Amino acid sequence: MLYILNPADAAALELGLQLRAPEDRVTALTVGPAEADSILRDALAVGADAVLRVWEEGRTSTRPAVTALLLATALRTAELPDLLLCGARSLATGSGKVPALIAEYLDWPVVTDIVEFMLHGSMVRFLRRLPKGARSEGEVQLPAVLAVEAGAAPLRYAGLPDLLKAKRATIPVQDLSELGLSPVDLNFPAPTAQATMPPYHRPREIFIPDTSLPPHERVLQVMSAGIAQKSGRIVSAPPEQTADEIIAFLADHGFLERPA
Repeated sequence: MLYILNPADAAALELGLQLRAPEDRVTALTVGPAEADSILRDALAVGADAVLRVWEEGRTSTRPAVTALLLATALRTAELPDLLLCGARSLATGSGKVPALIAEYLDWPVVTDIVEFMLHGSMVRFLRRLPKGARSEGEVQLPAVLAVEAGAAPLRYAGLPDLLKAKRATIPVQDLSELGLSPVDLNFPAPTAQATMPPYHRPREIFIPDTSLPPHERVLQVMSAGIAQKSGRIVSAPPEQTADEIIAFLADHGFLERPA
């Protein structure tokens, strides 16, 4: 089987190399059999300081949750990084689950669909891709996991001397025993869907003008269809308080039921 670097992972690697300061190190990790060494050699050739492959011999494939567990455990056994950059989704499955699952295992915040970011002290200011070409700005506290979009940055080319040096390099490998795991730890049940249904279409409310207003004002209300000026609110607070604000907003607008 031929292994190639996912475009999103290549963009994440390039952004990591661009971000690297003289005292920093860029380490590339992957989960896969020996054939995946070619991906790590590509990372070494373009400038990664170190690489690591994680695998259990005899395994044929991994689910996203298992891949995330192996990567998160490998990070814990080494020195945890300040910033973890992942591809937003792979070519194989395109699920986009691995970055969020790694963040869950590490208890770190995660931001997906990153197209651009900058470091400001212990904060990361980012730009996210939204549907229909829109963009969203925000910031997150380090350490954090960022899932990078494929088009965020083209990976630099490696020179011939670097390619030859990477081809001769020894790729370090960690197995389950070195990670303190056993095959039983990877055999947790996969989540299953209990039911599926088409999305619920929320009918548009019929606008009725205020009968207490004078006739000309009621006509103006009918002509405008009661459209209110759009507004937004920025919440800058710790994650727990921000989550409470979002849940309250969704409940106030009928998207969620309030807890009893």
